[in-house]
Amino acid sequence: MRVGIVGYGVVGEATGRLFNSAAVYDPLKGYADPSVLAGCRVVFMCVPTPTLPDGRCDLSLLYGAIGDIAGHLNKDQVVAVRSTVPPGTTRQLQEAFAQAHFAANPEFLRAHRATEDALWPSRVVIGADSAYSRQVLLNIYRSRLGERVPYVVTDSVTAEFMKYAANCFLATKILYGRLIRKAAQRLGARYEDIVRGLALDPRIGVGEEWWLEGLRDECLPKDLTAFVNLLRRWRTERRLLEIVLDIKNEDLARERALPAGGS
Repeated sequence: MRVGIVGYGVVGEATGRLFNSAAVYDPLKGYADPSVLAGCRVVFMCVPTPTLPDGRCDLSLLYGAIGDIAGHLNKDQVVAVRSTVPPGTTRQLQEAFAQAHFAANPEFLRAHRATEDALWPSRVVIGADSAYSRQVLLNIYRSRLGERVPYVVTDSVTAEFMKYAANCFLATKILYGRLIRKAAQRLGARYEDIVRGLALDPRIGVGEEWWLEGLRDECLPKDLTAFVNLLRRWRTERRLLEIVLDIKNEDLARERALPAGGS
């Protein structure tokens, strides 16, 4: 099946590498003809969803891109939202653009290893609210990946929530690792050995998060901010992630206060 890519940034390009035959729509990158998507069974939405000043997720680029291609969509197509979006967004898109099937298909790509993670993913999450979109996405992923990866098939709201839960956990792990590293250095303990011992516990695991200094990744800070904002709006428990967010904001403020070239 030929696929379409809307938004040819890090995520879009990596997704295109997985599916060799990809039609691209991204006017900013020189791919300005939305009609190329007309014959694609699946169209992957990979546009940015930045954070607004008030902490909310900005969906204007996503809605704008879908509006651009809407005239070329049909009832046989599945629009798979790879962009990180608040839970419920895919269902809202389905109501607004009923001419195609919509599904949530969050990506879990590291920015510096996006192609590697696309070709050898840890899992594929398919959030589908219809049997049709679920089966189409399963078929197209299995055609490229077979059964060598786990498939998590659920509804769109759960899939969207899963992406935020994952990124907020990683943000917490990074800051926890930094805390432990500084304490170990103060006490003269060997941080490398501490991490090796922790990583052998299957409940904790390995990961480069143990070695990162802070939340300097493009996605983790914005998704942490957006998810805390969502938790506040939902009026549900959020104290732990608010503390993580406060630490992130303190780090950014400290970096801004440094003179050029300072450390």
